[in-house]
Amino acid sequence: LGGRAVINSVNYEDGDGPESRFAKVTRLAQEHGAALIALTIDEEGQARTVEKKVEIAERLIGDLTGNWGIRESDILIDTLTFTICTGQEESRKDGIATIEAIRELKRRHPDVQTTLGLSNISFGLNPAARILLNSVFLDECVKAGLDSAIVHASKILPIARFDEEQVTTALDLIYDRRAEGYDPLQKLMALFEGATAKSLKAGKAEELAALPLEERLQRRIIDGEKNGLEADLDEALLTRPALDIVNDTLLEGMKVVGELFGSGQMQLPFVLQSAEVMKTAVAHLEPHMEKSDAEGKGTIVLATVRGDVHDIGKNLVDIILSNNGYNVVNLGIKQP
Repeated sequence: LGGRAVINSVNYEDGDGPESRFAKVTRLAQEHGAALIALTIDEEGQARTVEKKVEIAERLIGDLTGNWGIRESDILIDTLTFTICTGQEESRKDGIATIEAIRELKRRHPDVQTTLGLSNISFGLNPAARILLNSVFLDECVKAGLDSAIVHASKILPIARFDEEQVTTALDLIYDRRAEGYDPLQKLMALFEGATAKSLKAGKAEELAALPLEERLQRRIIDGEKNGLEADLDEALLTRPALDIVNDTLLEGMKVVGELFGSGQMQLPFVLQSAEVMKTAVAHLEPHMEKSDAEGKGTIVLATVRGDVHDIGKNLVDIILSNNGYNVVNLGIKQP
């Protein structure tokens, strides 16, 4: 969908007649070649069950493709998100319904895109607890096939940054895993009692500061944390060569980032954040690097292809290879 408009949104709240909002907005999308977000809402209201979400989604897809000539790949179905934090019986299964509707929809229509207004799921909790629940719910939806989400990037974190008890409690709430004497909603509220988004980050900073130096540097890369980075690097330089710090410590951190991204536990914005920290670290260390004596290992040509989102990785590879005896030819960005 790069370079195209996406209209948010159409639904069947006032039907699908020629004067309905559905028809008017779809006509605009058709005229201008825009993609469409379509909500699972019909004349009876918002869909809450898996069956109703899928039923309305099928109606939307059939209508948009059959009557309006819009391709499946240009449709983004929003199966709707409702808060699961009211404590009311009728809302406890809403998270499951959304996840399973996404899974079934992607099974039936792999070309159709899916999206969500994510943070509705945590409405009613305090800001710190909302970050946890938003993040865990997003992870579950992505595993079910979610293609995109409408969410503020500051309101989510990679799953790896939360402790096991927090993640387990959030999963228990999402999947309504109650037991006698155990309500995950009450447990989640207790875990974050008095906490704020700011205090959540402050607690992570204190935890980071207590780690041994090498592990701390790796965690800075993994967590995308620049504060205190240069001081830690200067401390490491007192006992180790700059290139060893890059090769043996920082790259290990980036390896973990790659593994987390590959397993779906870290989203792209956080990968780029980690890469920026890595870039800052290497730039700080580069003046202290001694060129390898092993000259003439060969010539490496590097380039960033047109359409790639960044060239951070290429530039890091350039610095590392250049300081390990390779002749690097960097062709720059936007290469065909």
